[in-house]
Amino acid sequence: MNDYHTNGFRAVIFDLDGTLLDTLADIGDSVNLMLTEYGFPGHTTDDYRRFIGNGIQMIVTRALPIEGRSEEMVDACVRRARELYWENWNRKTRPYEGITDLLDQLKTKDLPLAVLSNKPHDFTVRYVNAYFDRSIFKVIMGQNDHFPVKPDPASALDIARQIGLAPETFIFVGDSAVDMKTAAAAGMHAVGVAWGFRGPKELTENGCQTLVSHPEEIIALLDPP
Repeated sequence: MNDYHTNGFRAVIFDLDGTLLDTLADIGDSVNLMLTEYGFPGHTTDDYRRFIGNGIQMIVTRALPIEGRSEEMVDACVRRARELYWENWNRKTRPYEGITDLLDQLKTKDLPLAVLSNKPHDFTVRYVNAYFDRSIFKVIMGQNDHFPVKPDPASALDIARQIGLAPETFIFVGDSAVDMKTAAAAGMHAVGVAWGFRGPKELTENGCQTLVSHPEEIIALLDPP
């Protein structure tokens, strides 16, 4: 590997939603369609900023009124929300400005890259395949039966194991408290993105070590002058 990384960082794990891709509107629209079918009120796109981050089960639970949160109802609504999202996943979703350029630059630096999302694994792979060059990612991991969801660090540590580098050589890039706590628990450098769903305040209050406002700042972190 080329000796760029004088600060010791040699690999990057990216969150997906709110970090690489702006998926908020498609998620909100899909869950609102489900809520309408079940006779429940919908929510604004900004409401979904607060609901997202802990997997689809929690998104749906938070979107349902309290009286609709029985185990049976939540399970049924999760299944239907997944179906609707599968049909409407790419209506409004786009990479954030500068993300494609960032990934292109990282590809030239021989850096192992990974995606780790609390989105179900099949959706995570589908998004990466649709919007990015999948070959640049050594590992793509979404919610699955093998690991608990973030902020449990088990999935991040498994990615480090698969790549073959120590956790402290990774930066973990995300947009939420969940991501910052995952990074801390895994012993990785927590990089918070100000353009995501939650904003700088939540990031700085939950362990963000480096806050960036544009993707090009990540290059500077990995390849300092």
